[in-house]
Amino acid sequence: MPIFECSRCNEMTYSASLGAIDACASCGSMRQRVVEGGFDEARRSGRILGPGDHAGLVYDDAAAVAPFCAGFLTDGVNAGDRVFAGLQDDLREAVGALLEPEVELAVEWEDPRSIYGDFDADRVAHSYETLIADEPRTTRILAGLDGESAEGVDVDQFARYERLAHGIITTNGAIVVCVFSTGSIAPELVDVGVRHHGLSVEDGSVRRNERFEYQPA
Repeated sequence: MPIFECSRCNEMTYSASLGAIDACASCGSMRQRVVEGGFDEARRSGRILGPGDHAGLVYDDAAAVAPFCAGFLTDGVNAGDRVFAGLQDDLREAVGALLEPEVELAVEWEDPRSIYGDFDADRVAHSYETLIADEPRTTRILAGLDGESAEGVDVDQFARYERLAHGIITTNGAIVVCVFSTGSIAPELVDVGVRHHGLSVEDGSVRRNERFEYQPA
């Protein structure tokens, strides 16, 4: 019997049929992951990223996470998605070195400072909502604060942004991996990031994030 896992709040429920997807009883979202096995097995098993998924990736070594990031972007380009990336310089360089030339050209690259600079939660969230909602294709995003844009960011403002972004992503069906460099941004911002993503990327695999704290925007 499969398990349904809500993409918005991570609530897990049993279902007697793959075709009987109902709104989540906890948050009302219709976006459900289907995971095989019992609850304990389902909690431990890997996830395949799909529309409405919002994952966090915490790293201290850009080279170590570059293969996952390059694969994530390549998968999006090959699927015909709109693929957008905003990475700090070390990760941008490491990822770019692993991409085929045609994939690198297809990705829309943005400087993180132009996205997150002079940080305002509502403005940044709205910019992502516009990016996602105005595109008929699935939008795939790999992005995160760099050291410069993270300077002076208020923890509460960042938490508000993450709540807004999570709602936008799960409502509009984007596929998003947010990256957090422990060497570039404050530990309290990394902690906020960890607690606001339903999925986490660990050792190249996507897993359920047991530290996720769902809060409606």
